[in-house]
Amino acid sequence: MQLGGYQNIVLLTGAGISVGAGLPTYRGPGGLWSDPKLAELSNATALQTRRREVTNMFWGFRSALAGVTPTVAHRALAAFEERLPAGARMTIITQNIDGLHQAASSRDVCEYHGSLVNWRCDECGHTESPPAGDAPEHCNERMRPCVVMFGEMIPVDAERTAKQALRDCDLFVAIGTSGTVMPAANFVQWAQLNNARRILINLEIFDGARAQFTECYAGPADEVVPRVFATE
Repeated sequence: MQLGGYQNIVLLTGAGISVGAGLPTYRGPGGLWSDPKLAELSNATALQTRRREVTNMFWGFRSALAGVTPTVAHRALAAFEERLPAGARMTIITQNIDGLHQAASSRDVCEYHGSLVNWRCDECGHTESPPAGDAPEHCNERMRPCVVMFGEMIPVDAERTAKQALRDCDLFVAIGTSGTVMPAANFVQWAQLNNARRILINLEIFDGARAQFTECYAGPADEVVPRVFATE
């Protein structure tokens, strides 16, 4: 497949790109949010009444990332970015909070839902990347992960970065996500307004996808992404 000649490439990645690293998805059968208790603790309101349970859950997620390495798909995207010609740009807007794109050496990454790496104090705004051990505390209370929980707004900087990238994109690729959850569901529509080439790579192709994307490829990200983003 030829992906040369594009100047403003935007990728949207979801949990499906990290499955090969041994990380679970969030939605669907077996996803983290299919467990009612985990889904309840992922709501921002739970921070007010069940803060220790919430922080313990997310700290467990963070600890599970220790030793996890980028997948074949992550590395293929980083290699593709490295070979882009002068003047071309590739922005990765990721819904994931695992930091694997950066670990694979991708440079232009917008963490749309935040990251488990950094934690902050709600009282004073202090932010840090804590070492392994117990969940961190500051101002005499448990710090929280710098992730977007249900009921919270997308960070202003992430929203701005995503909109600026999509405004000029001529190639849009969604990987490992249905792209049906708002506000990310708008991304392919914005790309369509630009007459951008729109590609979906997902384990399953959801109903209506072919009306939004110009091309759809079903299969595991580790198999399809290296083929689509071949650098030779």
